[in-house]
Amino acid sequence: MDYLLLARIAKLVGLLGFLLPWVTVSCSGNVILEATGLQLMTGDPQPAGALAGAEQNQTDDAEPAVGVILAFAVAAIGLVVGFLLKGKQAAGSMLAGAVLCIGLSFYSIENMRTELTREMNEQSNDAPVEDNPFFSGDQQREFARAAASAIRIEEEEGFWVTVGGMGVGGILCLLVLAGVGGAAVRRPGEAPPA
Repeated sequence: MDYLLLARIAKLVGLLGFLLPWVTVSCSGNVILEATGLQLMTGDPQPAGALAGAEQNQTDDAEPAVGVILAFAVAAIGLVVGFLLKGKQAAGSMLAGAVLCIGLSFYSIENMRTELTREMNEQSNDAPVEDNPFFSGDQQREFARAAASAIRIEEEEGFWVTVGGMGVGGILCLLVLAGVGGAAVRRPGEAPPA
């Protein structure tokens, strides 16, 4: 069995995961934003759910997700180099690309969560306090913080296809590096290749 070929196929599947939905942003269980890996790379997430037809005022400011761009780049470069090289050298480059892609993918999601939390906290602290006979300024800020904590970023199938494809590809590359795959199977009585 040619594990190197299977590793290349798994990595291609992982790269295709960037075209599928990668993340959704929800507030109290209602999806408000969704993005494929490609949309995260271009800074073009789309409003979803009740906001699907709304103007994109807040998403116009969206910046490309550098972590997702780097994850795609190292996976693609590792795969291209894996096609150019042979044997264990190809497996080593594809393994490095797969491991870096998985790490950068998880980092990018956690970075999105951290940035969202930071921005929501800044907005709630800077929010003007209105004259309100029922709630003090501190209570109004606390309500804003509670609303911010209800917002969640969740990984979607594209993220898991990417991570899974890269993981399977990485395991297959490890098998090639260990000398398990890629060798031609000889029939009994057949001489080894020269």
